[in-house]
Amino acid sequence: MQAKTTPLSTEKGAMVLTSVVLLLTIATLVTLYTGQIKSFENQITLNAQNRLLAFNSAEAGLMQALGILTIEPYWDGTQLTENLPGQGSFTTAGSWEDIVRVSATQRLVTLESVGQSPDRLSTVTITEQALIYPIVANLPDAPLVVAGGIVAGGHFEVVANPDGGGEGVPLSVWSDSDVDLLNGSGVTCHQQSFADGHCGSVTYSQAGAQGPDILDDDVNFPDDVIEYIFNVPTDQWTLLRNDADEVLSNCASLGAVSSGIIWVEGHCYIAASAQVGNNTDPVILIVADGDLTLNSGAMITGLVLSFRKPATLTDYDIFITAGASVTGGVVANHFLGHANGSLYVVYHRDVLTQLQKHSAFQHVARVPGSWRDY
Repeated sequence: MQAKTTPLSTEKGAMVLTSVVLLLTIATLVTLYTGQIKSFENQITLNAQNRLLAFNSAEAGLMQALGILTIEPYWDGTQLTENLPGQGSFTTAGSWEDIVRVSATQRLVTLESVGQSPDRLSTVTITEQALIYPIVANLPDAPLVVAGGIVAGGHFEVVANPDGGGEGVPLSVWSDSDVDLLNGSGVTCHQQSFADGHCGSVTYSQAGAQGPDILDDDVNFPDDVIEYIFNVPTDQWTLLRNDADEVLSNCASLGAVSSGIIWVEGHCYIAASAQVGNNTDPVILIVADGDLTLNSGAMITGLVLSFRKPATLTDYDIFITAGASVTGGVVANHFLGHANGSLYVVYHRDVLTQLQKHSAFQHVARVPGSWRDY
């Protein structure tokens, strides 16, 4: 006998086959969907990685530009391009404008850095501004500026700023307290008198005869002369020391090759005939809690600051012997004359101007809130 296939068993077989095909189709669709999702995730990960690499490259370019400004404050912003192996590349450039103020001219530099990922599929642009400004915020109006007054017990010779009190109004000494010329042999004179060798005879002021070129007991004298000159309050003097190119315990090493800001802790003795600074490369010499002595023939070109720290009670003085001098200016935040010190100071406008223009005396500060990426 032969078995008969019933219509019911045929229908069951068709249903099973249909179910299997449907399940396989669903599984295939799920697999394709999952693959597509994974592909999207991988693409997103790759894009994120590329953007991060491009961002890091742009940041590297920005940091390099800021580093260049620190070394070369007058960098003209010429385009920089560099490839970073395995990291991408950057192109950086800068543009600048002058900000003219009464006391000094500042430069505002806008930096733009464009970074690319290694495959060049992602690009990030970063911009930031930097302000370049001189360490010397205000140049001294007189060759000798003293907070606390002066008693000229030793020899005293100061060559005036011809326009220190205004155009055509000479100014030799500026102080918030009394300047006493009754003792010693103090004189002040005109630039031409000094150049002709007649400072001792053709004078503005002399012992017992103080002239209007000495402005003492001035109620308009700054409350903090250090802050006035350097824009750093006296009680934050460590900020000024941090700006120094050299921090020394004495002045034995100072000479023709010395440059920039020199901070000396303690007494400073400048050797005979030593030349520290020059007209094109002046120095800022800060003598903290110590006497300053210039021996015969020694010359400092630039700005000298005799600085007594806020907690210090000891008296200090300046001794500039005959034949030695400071060309530029001298500032002291304390009384001078305790030990009958001698002073030879010659005002020099061009030297002091260099202290605001020379690249060695510039600060670079990133402008808060100026950073942008896009």
